[in-house]
Amino acid sequence: MAEKDYKLKRFGKYLILDHIVDGGMAQIFRARYLGEQADKIVAIKMIREQFSKDEAFKKMFMGEIKVTFDLIHPNIIQTYDYGEVEGHLYVAMEYCEGKNLQEYLKKLREKNFVFPTDVAIYVASQICRGLHYAHTKIDKLTGKETKIIHRDISPHNVMLSYDGAVKVIDFGIAKAETSAESTRAGTIKGKLSYLAPEYLEGLKLDPRYDEFATGITFWEMLCNRKLFKAENDLAVLKQIQECKIPTPSSINPKIPKELDEIVLKSLSKDRNNRYENCDFMDRALTKFLFKNFPEFNPSDLGYFSNQLFSEDIKKNREKLFEFGKIDINPFLKELKEGRTSLPEKKVPEGKKEEEEPKFKKEQVLDFGFKEEKTKRFTFKKGLTSATKAPTEIKKEEKIIREDGNELVFKEGTKTNAITSGNLKVEKPEIRSTLTLAQKEDLRDQGFKTEQLEKYEDVQEILDAKKPKKKPIKKILLYGSVALVALYFVYDKNKSSIDNGINQSLGIETKQKIVKRAIASKVPKVEKVIMGEVVLTNYDQSKHLVYINGVIQTVDVFGGVEIPKDKKLFLRVEIFEKEHFVKEINLPKDQRRLKIEIPDTPIAKYAYLKMTNQCAEGEIEFQLFGEPRTEKIPITTKRGIPFPLKLNDEGVASPNTFDVFFKSSGRSVKRKVSIKFEKEDDMVDFCQVLFEM
Repeated sequence: MAEKDYKLKRFGKYLILDHIVDGGMAQIFRARYLGEQADKIVAIKMIREQFSKDEAFKKMFMGEIKVTFDLIHPNIIQTYDYGEVEGHLYVAMEYCEGKNLQEYLKKLREKNFVFPTDVAIYVASQICRGLHYAHTKIDKLTGKETKIIHRDISPHNVMLSYDGAVKVIDFGIAKAETSAESTRAGTIKGKLSYLAPEYLEGLKLDPRYDEFATGITFWEMLCNRKLFKAENDLAVLKQIQECKIPTPSSINPKIPKELDEIVLKSLSKDRNNRYENCDFMDRALTKFLFKNFPEFNPSDLGYFSNQLFSEDIKKNREKLFEFGKIDINPFLKELKEGRTSLPEKKVPEGKKEEEEPKFKKEQVLDFGFKEEKTKRFTFKKGLTSATKAPTEIKKEEKIIREDGNELVFKEGTKTNAITSGNLKVEKPEIRSTLTLAQKEDLRDQGFKTEQLEKYEDVQEILDAKKPKKKPIKKILLYGSVALVALYFVYDKNKSSIDNGINQSLGIETKQKIVKRAIASKVPKVEKVIMGEVVLTNYDQSKHLVYINGVIQTVDVFGGVEIPKDKKLFLRVEIFEKEHFVKEINLPKDQRRLKIEIPDTPIAKYAYLKMTNQCAEGEIEFQLFGEPRTEKIPITTKRGIPFPLKLNDEGVASPNTFDVFFKSSGRSVKRKVSIKFEKEDDMVDFCQVLFEM
């Protein structure tokens, strides 16, 4: 059946909400479990009708259910229910609000980025955990190991939720030791580019087959390109047989050599050279992750997802809110009565069928007149307005239709066109297209719910007259600002203002003139337009980024927000190397500025510190061409780093730096020469000042 046939239709004990994806044999829908006390959003995998009737397919389908129904693990999508409804086999599964790994890779390619190394390692480790659970699952009824092998691991079958969860999906061709299904000779099951060499050699598969596919998926996350790719399928199979794997670091220089070893071990042609199982691979990845990225937290995946798909998340949440407004009572009633679909309406000839109302909503027609007491009229089928209601409304009146909807008429509305409970008026009802989120924002600004129904979009509301009542917080804020401005500016300008005011004017008039004069002297705040500088090879474990001496938060794409059309100093402190310093200026007509951090020479540093608070103020100096200003007293634990010159042997030479010290409250600067003797030398600024 077509997609539109399923929308807001009951399917067994589920209400189909919308369509997610199409497959060759099945369609995936988002659905709501129909329960009076509780409900739940689920994913329905609905098998197409022609396959649902095929006995061989039914046997395979039940084999899949048998394999996956009892798998309960944080890294595997859980199966809740299965069966057949209206000639369609189906499986109800856990709904994961997110996207599959392939969609992440595609989005990153569009932006010319790769997965952050730490996030990629974490995702691979979670895949390993889910697979190892399946590989070692024990049937509780028989006590035997099921030894489930997924056989179709690829980026398409790994879901990453927006909240940071990693889920293995689609055990459609998974094979358990208890399964009676066998692969026909000459057929390939699984995606071609993710097959392991032993599959092509006809060997019996074991859990290390899934490990190889996980290794391919991990390699593609680190390099953001396909590992086995060629002009035709035969050429791809030849690449798999040869199994010549490029090191990830040869494509992505940010990958450490130690991580290369983990990847290549999982992708060994001889499976005996791979990790013994996915648990061992997971342990190697986890150890490397927290050794090299000690600040990593699993929530970083959620943060990364929210940055990458912010617009998609916003739209999806709004859609879910709208789903929450659906009146499910008609569907619950239908379920109790055992009907398979909504009853057909008998529509008289020449009339169009009315669309079934999807949401609970009072139908109110407001023509802007003053509110008055209301009267109620009930229309029965066949009765006209001439026999039950006046031809013209004298006062505001409410009419209850037979279907329960309440209609409100304002003074002057003509009702002689009302028949059989159907409303026709001279002015059509305005149906607002505002989303739930937009309505909430406008309510926060003081708009009432009934006002929001009169407008079609946000801009129309903003252009209309806003409510007179202002929030108390804003009044207090504006009042405070006015008082402060009056306090500081009035004394300074009082005499000059008073001299220009006729002394015969009243006190209130004088106050108004003074306020206007003060307001004219308050400078206008210029709006700052923001842009972005993107460090294309930013590495969280090695780089600290500063703009004009202030440390910055860098997003997962290496982006830092900066003001446009302003000269700024970018400083990147690089572990054990010279700092990269560059003066930047983002033009107004440019959205972002891309900069690559160069490979700077090795540097050795000495440090300026303070043992006590002998002085207050600031010091000015230059490092790597950047003018720096640091507060005194120095509060950092180790002090301010100063780079030392190295001789031919790479040993630090004695070095002198000039800094300019300005005491608090003074404008005069004093030149202070700081001499460092060796690497890691610690010079006390207080001692230098004492000796001057």
